[in-house]
Formats: sequence, C-alpha cells, structure tokens
Amino acid sequence: MAIRYEEATDEVRRLLDKVIADHFGELRNAKIVALFDTKKHAAGGQVMLSNITKPNELLRHFTRSDASSDDGYDYIVILDKKAWEATGDADRTRLLRHELRHTFYDIEAEDNPYKLVDHTVADFYEEIELNQDDPKWRQRISTMVTDMYEQEKEGAKEKKGKRQRRREE
Repeated sequence: MAIRYEEATDEVRRLLDKVIADHFGELRNAKIVALFDTKKHAAGGQVMLSNITKPNELLRHFTRSDASSDDGYDYIVILDKKAWEATGDADRTRLLRHELRHTFYDIEAEDNPYKLVDHTVADFYEEIELNQDDPKWRQRISTMVTDMYEQEKEGAKEKKGKRQRRREE
C-alpha cells in the first residue's frame, strides 16, 4: 500500500518562503512543512487543491527533529500533487497565499502564538485585489484537476476491463 503523503520538493519550499517574505512577515519564524497529497481529496463536492492545518500534540512531538524545534511544526500545508504539477508559479503562489491567509499570529498568546482562522471580509477584498488578472483561478484549477482525476479513474477502469477480458479468453 502506497503512502498517501510525500514530502514536497525544494521548489515548493522556496516558493513558500517567498510568499511568506512578500505577504506574511509575521510567519518568518513559524515552522511550516509542506506535503503533497497524492490522492484526490474532496470536500463539499469539490476537489481540495490545498489545505493548511495545525498539527496536534502527537504530531508536534514526532516532528520535533524534522522542524529543528522542541515544539515541532506550527503548520502543515498540504498540496494536491496533481494541482501543483499542472500549474505554473502564478497559480502555485495563489494556492500558498490562500492557505497562509488562514494563519494568525497571536502576539498575546501564552503558548504557541500560531493560530488558524477562517477568512475575513478583509481577506476577501485583498484576494480580489491580488487576483485581478485571474479572479476565477480556483475554479479553473479545480476543474482541470477534477478532469485529471476522472481521466485517471476511467483509465484504471479500462485497464481492469482489459485484464478481465484476457482472463476470460
């Protein structure tokens, strides 16, 4: 059985660092790991192109050495591998920037200051401003990736049908 998640490439790390430097200075010290999801993940009838999560205490424990921190990773960014491979830097930047908008640095927090939040109205307007050149970028990528998964599924069905016909002969 193949493992669903794999480490993202150095290219992802470089672009993530650039997005943080350009738009999210408060995250410059956050420990963030990026992973590829190699399988389709859907929610609400739509393919999930990316996601950001906070690791629970158990995951934080197991990521201490990887994060070079006694506290482990602060965030995990999960990227659909097909979406990443099928898009260019502009869309990749949009994906990362969108996920990082869910972060919040709570300067008054007594423990871990890195939090997750839902989008705000201000985020909505800023996203519109930043994506004026392609306001429907998410729908475009989602449709493309959904089609890729459907083609893969159809190809697997055809392959299975051919194997079964050969066995019956």
